[in-house]
Parts: sequence; structure tokens; C-alpha cells
Amino acid sequence: MPAPIRYAEQIPDIVNIWEPEGYFRAQAKIWEAQCEARHELYGKPTARQLKLIKSALKLTSKDIATLSEAKGHETKKLLRTIQGRLSPEIGNSIHLGNTSADVLDTSLSLQIIESLNMLGNDFNQLGKSLRKLALRHKGTLQIGRTHGQHAIPQTFGRQVVSWYAEVIRGIERINQAKGVIAVGKLSGEIGTHVFIDPQLEKLALTKLGLKPDEAPTQIISRDRHVQVVGLMVTNSSTLARIAENIRHLAMTEIGEVQEPFEGLTHPGSSAMPHKRNPELSERIIGLDRIIRSKITEESEATRTLFERDISHSSTERYVFPDVFENLAYAVRLTNFIIDNLEVFPGKMRKNLEITHGSIYSSHLLNALIDSGKYSRTQSYDMVRKLAQQAIDQEINLKTLASNEPQIIKVLKKKEIDELFNPEFYLKNIDVAFKRTGLIFSKR
Repeated sequence: MPAPIRYAEQIPDIVNIWEPEGYFRAQAKIWEAQCEARHELYGKPTARQLKLIKSALKLTSKDIATLSEAKGHETKKLLRTIQGRLSPEIGNSIHLGNTSADVLDTSLSLQIIESLNMLGNDFNQLGKSLRKLALRHKGTLQIGRTHGQHAIPQTFGRQVVSWYAEVIRGIERINQAKGVIAVGKLSGEIGTHVFIDPQLEKLALTKLGLKPDEAPTQIISRDRHVQVVGLMVTNSSTLARIAENIRHLAMTEIGEVQEPFEGLTHPGSSAMPHKRNPELSERIIGLDRIIRSKITEESEATRTLFERDISHSSTERYVFPDVFENLAYAVRLTNFIIDNLEVFPGKMRKNLEITHGSIYSSHLLNALIDSGKYSRTQSYDMVRKLAQQAIDQEINLKTLASNEPQIIKVLKKKEIDELFNPEFYLKNIDVAFKRTGLIFSKR
């Protein structure tokens, strides 16, 4: 489905690729490359004729409107429009030996690659924004959470590094997708080069930045297309993961971050004036649902019958515009959120204390084990009982540990105090920063 206007106006460059203008102009590029290749290999069309052909291939807004009418064979209408501007001798150079699938499948590859190039720029920009945020909060203490429960201290920057690393892999996936789909097919009926020389096909495709599909039927096999969709679905999941975490961190009870909010001009609720809803993050999660649904649709489109059927065509009129338009909007929206995210280090520090020191239980556990006095099971049961008591009775675990006979028998007061220092948990926090290239080791 076409992107809603409020979204489409944020991504006009991507939308234009999949609008009728981009669709038909991509097809015209195929014929231009083929005619150039014919001229270079065979001298026909001549240089003068080639110039006339290139002029005829330029489509006007009126042409696009006529071609977009939902009746008749689109490629045939386009061909008749172009050939109608030329003499029969010159016009016959266009589409010579081709089927409509040659033109449509090869132009679809061009549309996909152009979209991937734009997405590559967007993901690169998001990577830069996340890099900046991670480094800014490299030392900002925050509780790490597993299963939604407090685990051990980390830093907010370390959490962001995980998002950054995933986005960098997303850039790699975009490049992988380009490699998968950078193929064309100009080999005529059922792909067997009956009327088109393989040398001509290769030269024309090279001009378009493509290589020949090794063994097409009348169409390019759709395993390539579903792989591209799958890679983009994975990238969408990355954005949804970031959005999901931001909206949870923004919950009233947590309150560690907040989406950009434009004060009085940006009400969170029409009924409850105090609300600051994480609606942008929630929008990204909603877009991810649309994008993920396309993997099922394109998987079905791979099941074409023998050398050619057209069942994939109607599916793909939705799949690729939906995937690329929604993904482009989602990544740009994510970048806006990251660039303008409000972060509250004070609330992060305050949240460290709400479980009354029980987050240091693992340090206490390992100290007891290292003492050699107790087995791991004995140590674990002892610490678990005290940690639960700390939470239930709201008494700091350090206080309980300092008054526990079995603990003070093997640990001195100063040693116990050191076990409750959050800095201990940050001693190797730089590892992920170094491995992702955000900071460099001095060694």
C-alpha cells in the first residue's frame, strides 16, 4: 500500500523510486543500455539513430500519467509510446529479442539497488548518531536488566554500544542484499538467448551496473528477491529492538530516557495533559509489523510455475514499495529519536538503589566462594536468602551481610564494603567499545 502522506513526505526520495515515474523510467534505462550495447557491438543503431532513441526514451509527466492508467499491458504501452516517436527502422532497435520480463525484472533490480543505496546512507547516519550517544554516556551508570529485572550495574553507553553494533551489521546486510540482487536478465524467451547474443546481454547489463543472472528462466528466480526482503526484515527488527528498549526505559516507573518532546505544541494525550507517550518508538514498532509481514508474501512469490507465470507480479507491487518505504521512514525516525533523546543520569543512579543493594549479590557470592570456606551451593543459598530479605524488608544487603555471622567469619568489614562498589562491574566495560571500534586500545 502507498505510504500515508504524513510518512511519505518524510521520504520523498524513496517514494519516487516506486512511484510510476520511477517505475517506467527504470524500464527505459534498460532499452537505452541495450541500444548502446548494440551500437558498440554491431554499429546499429548508428550514432545518429542512438541519439534519436535516447531522446525518445525521455518520458514526460503526460507520458507517465497515460502509462499509469490501469488497462492494457504496461510494457507494451511504454514500448508503443517510445516507438511511436521514431521511424520503424529506428524504433525496431528497441526491445529487439526481449520479453517484457527482461525489462521488468532488470528494472526491478535497479529500483531495489537504488533503494538499498539510500538505506545504506540512512543506516550509516544512524550508526554515527549511536556512536556519539554511546561515547557521551560511556561512564553513565545504569542498571542492566534481564527478564525486566535488575541484574548488575553497567553504563548506558554500554547498552547503546549493543544497538550500534547491530546497526553496523545492518549496513553489512544492505551491502549483502545489493550483491544478491545486482543481476539482470536480457536473454529473451525462457532465458535461452534465442534472439539475443549473450555478449550483448553482458555488455548492456554492465552499463547498468549489473551482471547476468547465471541461469534464469523467463524471469529472474525469486530466491534472490526473498533473500533481499529477509535481510531488510532483519534490519527492521534492529530498529524495533532499539525502539522497544527506549519506550520501556521511558516508562514512568523507570524514567531513564525520554523521546524528544516539543513542549506545549506536542500533547501526549488529548485527555490527560501530563502524558509524555513514547509514540515515535511505538510507531517504529508498528512499522516493523508491516515490514515483517512481507517475508511471507515474497516467500509465496518464489513458487512460480515452470519457466514463467505472473503470480509474483501482483504480490511484488506491494512487497518492495512497502518494505523500502516503511524501512526508510523507520530508520530516519529512529535517527531523529537518537539525535534528540533526553537521558537522565540522575534517575539511572537512583534506580540502582531501589533493590537495596541486592544487585551486588553476585560480587558477594563470588567473594564467599573465593574464601574457600563454603561450597558454591552453600554460598549461593546464603546470599540468596539475604538478598531476598533486603528486597522484602527494604534493608540494604550490605547491612545484612555485615551482620551475618557466617559472612563476617570469612570477610572483613572493609572487604564487604568494597563488594558494594558499582565501579567493580565497570572494569571491563571498555571491551565492547574497543571491539566495535568506538575507542582504540593503547596497546
